[in-house]
Amino acid sequence: MEFKTLHKRIPGRHLQIAAYARISNDKEMLETSLREQIEYYTGLILDNPNWDLVGVFYDDGISGTTIEKRNGFKNMLQLANEGHIDIIFVKSISRFARNVIDLLSTIQNLRKLGVEVFFEQQNLSSLDTKCDIALTMFSELAEAEAKSMSANVQWAKHKEMRDGKYYIPVHQMLGYKYDDNGNLYIVEREAKTIRLIFNLYLNDYGTHKIAEYLAEHKIPNKRGMKWHASTVRNILRNEKYVGDVLFQKTYVADVLAHKTYRNHGEEDQYILKNAHPPIIPRALWDAVQKKMDDAIIKYRIPTYDNGKLTRDTSKVSAYASFIKCPYCGCFYQHKLNHYNGKPATRFVVCAKNKGSKLCKSDNYPVDELNAIMAKIIGQIKKDKVNFKKQLLLTFQDTDIDNIKIEISNIQSEISENKSRYRKASLINDEFMAKMKYEYLDNINKLTLKKSKLLHEISVASNPATEANNIIKKLERQPDDPNEIEKSPFKMFFKRCVIVNKEFIYFVIGNEELQNLQLNPKNLLYTGIHTYKVRKTEFKTKYGIIINK
Repeated sequence: MEFKTLHKRIPGRHLQIAAYARISNDKEMLETSLREQIEYYTGLILDNPNWDLVGVFYDDGISGTTIEKRNGFKNMLQLANEGHIDIIFVKSISRFARNVIDLLSTIQNLRKLGVEVFFEQQNLSSLDTKCDIALTMFSELAEAEAKSMSANVQWAKHKEMRDGKYYIPVHQMLGYKYDDNGNLYIVEREAKTIRLIFNLYLNDYGTHKIAEYLAEHKIPNKRGMKWHASTVRNILRNEKYVGDVLFQKTYVADVLAHKTYRNHGEEDQYILKNAHPPIIPRALWDAVQKKMDDAIIKYRIPTYDNGKLTRDTSKVSAYASFIKCPYCGCFYQHKLNHYNGKPATRFVVCAKNKGSKLCKSDNYPVDELNAIMAKIIGQIKKDKVNFKKQLLLTFQDTDIDNIKIEISNIQSEISENKSRYRKASLINDEFMAKMKYEYLDNINKLTLKKSKLLHEISVASNPATEANNIIKKLERQPDDPNEIEKSPFKMFFKRCVIVNKEFIYFVIGNEELQNLQLNPKNLLYTGIHTYKVRKTEFKTKYGIIINK
């Protein structure tokens, strides 16, 4: 089957050209690196006098089986929707999407906009409607390949489990190393730390206290001197230290979604007893496990029937990469606390404070955060007409002239780098070859920066479109606190900032805040949320800001 290259042409003006690059694993890194793809497409577009580069958009280490996590891809589609792109180049269909539904729906939407996608490897243009069958065929093959590869990997893993073959990630854990012949041996210096941790726990040191003890005594782990309670807890629960190996602690439920879950009995598990030299004697191991299990009962932490946590503290929180610390800029993480036999409470805490207090930020109870978000959503839904007016006012209030000046300055830098790139291309030596790639890199970074500014102008020029999109996302939000974590709240709220226990605000619109303010102006939909932690009552002022 042969397809002709269409490459749309518009007489009298240059075409706006983008490219998309993606790699997702080491195998693909060997085939062609992300940098090589970016350099190739930047050079290709620059060398055509009738084309203007919009940018080479990319996603590094992200699977193509789903669009949701591919921010580079989504930014490119956003610009295409706003009319800033005429043609998108991509190496192959599998780079664009491995999911048939995602591929076809994206291509159809772009076709309605008059945007061509050209797949180089298949010599296939999306503007040729006769190619829909071929697109379906190639994408189904790519999707089938992803499923087949996953099945082969799973089969190989299961065979290794049955054969008792395993590999311990010695680069991540203390106590063991492999010799040149592939034999596992104990590193006695590190093993002393493991034995100390087990003995301290048995002598009524909690995981937090053990972490503090190790840090105070400058006892190193694999990542330096930094110890966290969660690190200690993982060591105490790691069966490899008693010489056993438990296979299939996690499993992949959906190959295309690439979602990994903790295995709580959904899939078969295999345990290999006395598989390698133990660091911890069996009697000490059993005593520590019983003490930890008793603590779960004492602190009334909800459990599965097999004794494992219902609230999987190792599972990624719904709030991951969402709450920003205004003091150090780190994201907040999920943490499970208990106190004097009371039921376990979930908190979000600045990553710097996960083990010991290094940042002056406050933690915050997850249930109370859910309640605040539900209150805000309820307030906005009742005031939808005024909320839309406020969105329109904010998006219209953009200094387009200054943005245009900034774009003009960026364009001058792009032109300068283009000139240097073309001069370097005429000289054939190693130094100029290196400089040529540096100019290409500069050009692509500048064009991506320019693309973001073009998006700002589009929002300011068409505020109603942006406002309507936000209103649609509002409709999907629940005002029941129990439903918040299951909902797509990140589509509506782009960021949360916890200033302290007394003040929290949320961001709607553009998630890229220039600075995280401690007391932002123009706070909307404010209120007070009252709650108690043990006997102490807290009052939290909350609100939202619209970031254009």
